[in-house]
Amino acid sequence: MFPASLVRISSGAAYCSGTLLDPETVLTCAHFFREHPTGATVKAHGAIRTIRQVTTVPGTDIAIVTVRPFRKLSGETFPRIVEGAAPRIGTPAVTFGFGGRARRMQARPGLWLGTIPMAMSRSRATRVRPAGLVFNTKPAVKGDSGGPVMVGGRIVGVQSLILDPFGKNLRVATVNLLPEGTVR
Repeated sequence: MFPASLVRISSGAAYCSGTLLDPETVLTCAHFFREHPTGATVKAHGAIRTIRQVTTVPGTDIAIVTVRPFRKLSGETFPRIVEGAAPRIGTPAVTFGFGGRARRMQARPGLWLGTIPMAMSRSRATRVRPAGLVFNTKPAVKGDSGGPVMVGGRIVGVQSLILDPFGKNLRVATVNLLPEGTVR
């Protein structure tokens, strides 16, 4: 059961977060693999797996990663996802991840602010669509990218960008909502 399904994806010193949807499928962010296309590994419960395949969802910051199965987790219940729907404004949301070099999963509670058709990184290399905005009471930070954003106990999207003009984290995070058919 969640949080047992939260994973850390690493390539050298760089890393991001993700979620196991089953013993061999990880939901995460695509932008990590743009900078680290090969050599990344996935770690869960002290076990490390090599990546067999990375499939990005075109036009989004979503990646589906296939790994050698985590057999220890084969009997686990994995988190449910919600595709093609956005939470109501003001709904409590929680972002999970390993940001800020955390050794353990961190929960970053907040409120759903709304949705926008698209968001982009400063470099314009990362495009998030459809995009949701979350105000986190404990701010999302680098390394949380790819981690699940949950509403009502279900994954609605993956953490993608943070709003940090001039290095000041404004506690507003951009979430890539899961378009219909993302994981099937």
